[in-house]
Amino acid sequence: MRKFSDTICGISTPIGKGAISIIRVSGEDAIKIVSKIFIPKQKLIDVKDRTILHGWIEIPQSGKIIDEVLLFVFKKPFSYTGEDVIEISSHGGLAIPRKIMQLLIENGARIAERGEFTRRSFLNGKMSLLEAEALLDVIEAKTEKSLLLAERNLNGRFRKEIEKIKEEFIEIKTLVETSLDFEETDLISISPIELIKRIKLLKEKLKKIESTYKRGKLLLDGFNLAIVGKPNVGKSSLFNALLQEEKAIVTEIPGTTRDVLEGVLDIEGYTVIIHDMAGIRDADSKVEEIGIKKALEVVNYSDGVLFVLDGSLPLSEEDEEIFNIISNKPFVLVINKKDLKKKIGEIPFPGERIWISAKNHLGIEELNRAIINLIKGKVPDFLEEEIVCTTERQRDKINKAIEALEDALQLLKAGKEIELIAFDIDEAITSLKELTGEITTEEILDSIFSKFCIGK
Repeated sequence: MRKFSDTICGISTPIGKGAISIIRVSGEDAIKIVSKIFIPKQKLIDVKDRTILHGWIEIPQSGKIIDEVLLFVFKKPFSYTGEDVIEISSHGGLAIPRKIMQLLIENGARIAERGEFTRRSFLNGKMSLLEAEALLDVIEAKTEKSLLLAERNLNGRFRKEIEKIKEEFIEIKTLVETSLDFEETDLISISPIELIKRIKLLKEKLKKIESTYKRGKLLLDGFNLAIVGKPNVGKSSLFNALLQEEKAIVTEIPGTTRDVLEGVLDIEGYTVIIHDMAGIRDADSKVEEIGIKKALEVVNYSDGVLFVLDGSLPLSEEDEEIFNIISNKPFVLVINKKDLKKKIGEIPFPGERIWISAKNHLGIEELNRAIINLIKGKVPDFLEEEIVCTTERQRDKINKAIEALEDALQLLKAGKEIELIAFDIDEAITSLKELTGEITTEEILDSIFSKFCIGK
């Protein structure tokens, strides 16, 4: 049976080559356990909160020194988890951190589960579920823009806005219930017209937050950009030029690329995930047919397309067929092989056109700017005051609250019993409590905190 009252330990820094490693210990017996393996022998319980100590980790039975360390002592309730926490800063590598972990376990600690330190922080009221999710976004941020977005929610702005809306719901519910108590008198607390007005206002506030989800997800997860074209137009050469490395095999033989290759770029702070894949045409083999099928799947879920044409050849029916496939997506026309004689003729397709030579890396800067314009067309910058919804769980809870309010509005407009409206308002309140983590389940917590590493 899982316990969240015992003492846990975990390595908080990446395991492997590095100057230092940080081993975190948290729980009721954290100080007692570390005292058994730390010298100089002193009563850590008497050490003041947020104290740094210098000493050595030893094997208690033999007195053998394992490493020279710094000890960071954080006393409850002022620590990250709300419990007594000790962080051991040792030398890095593999052997030393693992040996210290072994000693901690032998003396009464257990290895933390994934995200258990942050989970304890949540359970001990040090952060809301929204802030825990924001912390994961911060850890996983790939670029400066995604980091700035993640940090918006880490400072509690989202939670405070939701709590403010929740309090307004509670006030409305109280007025409705008071009206029920005095429905036979003239002491009605709120009129149906005023009730409709207030509920509509709160619904719009929630819809505004929910509307940020798609933009927020694109900034945090990355903008998926498919490189599309017929075989041998230079898609793989372009893929390599954008990544500035030879990741894709490039030959003069059409149909070389069979699988989908993926690379990640940081363009002006935006995470861009580019996909190189099979040229789209009538397949010559079963293997190529599978590759083309995968390519079409990538085009379907992509956020934008680089439609590559060969400027050294006349436009073909294959090009026109590919345009019909991708025309419903935001795209940039990339006309490759500008280093060769131009034979493409008039191009009937709309959209921004960038001439490049992927082979000679010409026009790549202009193409990067076009990619940024493509992204900004789909992901406008967030305003400073905007609250941003970043996870599917958050959007689901907000939508459930919105649905409850819509039900309440329909009942009000139909002149139904006011106690039914009180029920719908209570449903909305419950959804917002689930959003912040005031009401939750073990399954939801497992789902969220299992995404963290063991030392967090």
